[in-house]
Amino acid sequence: MEPRYHIPSRGTVTNRIAQVYNSTSDKIKESIKDKDVALTTDGWTSLVTVSYVTATAHWINDDWEMLNNVLKTKELKVSHTAENVGECIQEILDVFGIEWGSVVAITTDNATNYVNAVERHLQTVNIPCVAHTINLAVRKGLGVRAIEIPVSRLKVAASHFNKSSADSYLLQQKQQLLGLKTEKLINDCPTRWNSTYEMICRASEQQAAVSAVIFEKKLSRMELTTSEWSIMEKVQEVLKPFKVATEALSTDKYPTASAVLPLIHVLLAQLNKRTPDEPEPPALSEMKTKIVTDLEKRYSVEKGAFMLLNKASYLDPHFHRLVHLKEEQRRQVQVAILEEMKQVNVAGGTGSEAAAGQPRDQQPAEKTALSAMGCLFGDTYCTDSPDQDISLLLQKEMLMYEQESPIPAQQNPLMWWKTLGSGRYPHVAQMAKKYLSIPGSSVRSERVFSSAGNIVNKKRSALAPSNVDYLVFLANNL
Repeated sequence: MEPRYHIPSRGTVTNRIAQVYNSTSDKIKESIKDKDVALTTDGWTSLVTVSYVTATAHWINDDWEMLNNVLKTKELKVSHTAENVGECIQEILDVFGIEWGSVVAITTDNATNYVNAVERHLQTVNIPCVAHTINLAVRKGLGVRAIEIPVSRLKVAASHFNKSSADSYLLQQKQQLLGLKTEKLINDCPTRWNSTYEMICRASEQQAAVSAVIFEKKLSRMELTTSEWSIMEKVQEVLKPFKVATEALSTDKYPTASAVLPLIHVLLAQLNKRTPDEPEPPALSEMKTKIVTDLEKRYSVEKGAFMLLNKASYLDPHFHRLVHLKEEQRRQVQVAILEEMKQVNVAGGTGSEAAAGQPRDQQPAEKTALSAMGCLFGDTYCTDSPDQDISLLLQKEMLMYEQESPIPAQQNPLMWWKTLGSGRYPHVAQMAKKYLSIPGSSVRSERVFSSAGNIVNKKRSALAPSNVDYLVFLANNL
């Protein structure tokens, strides 16, 4: 009697996975062909200490949709030097036939080897992950001694209550007695964005219950003074805008690079704001100064990302007036955009007539004396060359675009370009499709590692690197 169910062999399953992988890869290759592509990349180490480099591609299609795909999760067998990382990224791009001329920028976290791999070995602009950058700047500010001490005590308290079942139960009793939510304390995680803010918020909400347990159990090493609790409340107010900023820019569905510098500008303005009637504690002033200094250093004018991020801001109808820049800087961005548009259109053979839909070699319908005269003299006595014509056309288009009113903050800029902008400003739209594809954060790569951690777990730690690549690719792209 034949078995009721057929269990495929391991080789059959592997072959089927490979077929789906190859089919999906071919579709991705076709969809990014001749497109301007932005990348994110990062490294990850599995449970069995196998190192991988992952790259994701981001682009805007002809229908003004933001698309992204995981390209490859490639094993890195050698040391993680900038040169080796650069070669690994190059190999990933070669597999998908992506030319360097079509790569707009690569977004990474602030790891030195990845930054050097992009800037020195791949000769491409590195965009620092804004979420990671903000996290580093905030950590600098939290290093102020008068703030670091109470924060460390909150960490100890959170760790204690999460480990001690007896004291955790006692905390629940105090919470119920005081009419508070029965919630556990949150512990800080250095690699997780906003975790310090969340820890302080939860501790502040549960301050009465936590203090009651600490007093009853004589846990003096976790006790905060009244002035320290007051400092924590003020730190919470300072950190709140940073949490909102990282959440707003940690998406891959909408353009984010265009919002990086305007958002940094707003954050710096809030940090530099002082209220004369309410003098703040010296520790808080020092914290703000440290954060401001670190952010200004990471997004300075000398950085290669500065101009690229401002181009993206100019091409976003939210921020196209570039109010976060000085007049001279604003002009430099506009000139850079204009020069790039001229190169694209002249290289593509687009003159003023072609832009208007009138080919230069089109013959008039009727032969007249004036047309004969025109054929004889040609462009000899024309004051403007074709290059000047296209330059004037582009300048006029940019000027009209700059006079547009900024769209509401909640409106998707890609939808504006699709419905209005691309018809009114076709040349500027061409640039927008290129630069708005740049991710402001490397969150996409981070999410890949989350799925990879679920795939290469303890029960499947012996997976071959090629199968890890297959499974991570399909888990993120199907």
